[in-house]
Amino acid sequence: MPRPQTKIQTSLAVRPRTEPASDTRTRGSAAQGPSLAGLEQLVGYVIRRAQVAIFEDFNERMAEFGITTTTFTVLRLTRDNPGLNQRSLATALGAETSRMVLIIDELERRGILSRLASTLDRRARAIYLTSEGRKLLKTLEKRVAVHERMFSKRLRGDDKKELLRMLRNLATPV
Repeated sequence: MPRPQTKIQTSLAVRPRTEPASDTRTRGSAAQGPSLAGLEQLVGYVIRRAQVAIFEDFNERMAEFGITTTTFTVLRLTRDNPGLNQRSLATALGAETSRMVLIIDELERRGILSRLASTLDRRARAIYLTSEGRKLLKTLEKRVAVHERMFSKRLRGDDKKELLRMLRNLATPV
């Protein structure tokens, strides 16, 4: 049975101060909360806050299935690239191969993925979705579509297309 996922905890979460602020020009009042002191102008801070909001919603929608953003991505990559090995999956995700082994082990234990001997390299294992994995992925993709629509509604016009373009630019090494 899948484990429920917990909400992502972050050190960026703003927690109320226990002592009163002595200078409200640099600190927020108790009624307003702490001043962000220009943090909302920092690209990294705003992206991280957006990521936390997106991941929390994603995790709530996927909790009953025990699926995280990483495991969902592994399922999609496996469906779209049948026969990939763990190293290729890790590279595509920007993850360590040892972490990918743990993820693949868990998904295989749950009957969602299977590993077969590679026809190209007998030392490697090719990864495939099982029929159960394909069914699960169809269900997950419906939930992800609702999740995407909800966050996309917060954008206007071509904002989503432009946002994705800008984020890809940030992710691409110069």
